[in-house]
Amino acid sequence: MKKQICILTLLATVLASCGNGGIKTETMTPEERAESYRLMEESRAAAESESLRLEQEARKAEAEAKKKAEEEAKALKEAQLAEDKSMAVQDFEENRYTTFQGVEYELTFMDSFNGHYLDTDKWAYCPNWTRDDCVWTEEAAYLEDGALVLAVTGDKIPYDAGAIRTRGLFEQTYGYWEVRAKLPQAEGINAAFWLMCDGAGHAEVPGAADGAEIDIIEAPHHDWQQVQHALHMDGYESRHKSINKPIDIPGIYDDEWHTFSMVWTPDKYYFYIDGEETWTVTGSWMCHVPCYAKLTVAVGGWAGVLDPNATPVKGMSVDYIKVYLPVDGYPETDS
Repeated sequence: MKKQICILTLLATVLASCGNGGIKTETMTPEERAESYRLMEESRAAAESESLRLEQEARKAEAEAKKKAEEEAKALKEAQLAEDKSMAVQDFEENRYTTFQGVEYELTFMDSFNGHYLDTDKWAYCPNWTRDDCVWTEEAAYLEDGALVLAVTGDKIPYDAGAIRTRGLFEQTYGYWEVRAKLPQAEGINAAFWLMCDGAGHAEVPGAADGAEIDIIEAPHHDWQQVQHALHMDGYESRHKSINKPIDIPGIYDDEWHTFSMVWTPDKYYFYIDGEETWTVTGSWMCHVPCYAKLTVAVGGWAGVLDPNATPVKGMSVDYIKVYLPVDGYPETDS
């Protein structure tokens, strides 16, 4: 009993001393001082142990929460991708056949951009290639409100710009190619829907039979209200040849949807804007190899200078792209 009383007295002394700004050992016996230090050390060790335990529990809870969030995000993305595929199949079936200029066509490729994510079974981001005052980046191409947005971001050169293509995923010779799009809302941006193939860079065989660049629409002149169609062949060096058709259309940059299309047969190209024929080309310009589609925006160069205060801006929004082949094929005499 006396021993217990002594310990209690000692603890009271220690606590009182701590409460007054520290341990005052002047009135303690050597044994009491040793015991007080021992008790303080035990208290410190216990506090550190409890702190460590709480920290470990917090880390464990954080890791479990992170894992749960990742699993939920993965499950959500899988559900969204499944929904995207379902919508894509439905869109394809609903648009399987169309008639244009008296010809019945069957759909071979379509994207209505109604999903949550860019469909990587159909599209690849263009490589991070610098073009004039911008560099193509993945972050600048995204889906929003049922449309593909090819944006221009940043406040200085080089700007980030969006660009995608179907190279290695979808390529076709001939057919009816169409997009529905809104053109740039600022001078200094060139938006384009074009077809390419590796042969477009070759100059060994004269003419476009082994490959061409086919610019169904280029929109580099917002302030001029001018767009153009163009063709390139025989590489891009000394033998390069090109022709183009500039078209002035008041209101074409009105932030409304417009269709840009081309019918490509074995012997002629027919270009259209909003269903109206705007250009036809034949002869050595005819390409006879599969091409892939590109949807891109670029900054600067022949498009002029972009005001950095205009960014971020939607360089081009695309509602859909559709590609068809004629149901009855092409006559033998056209081959």
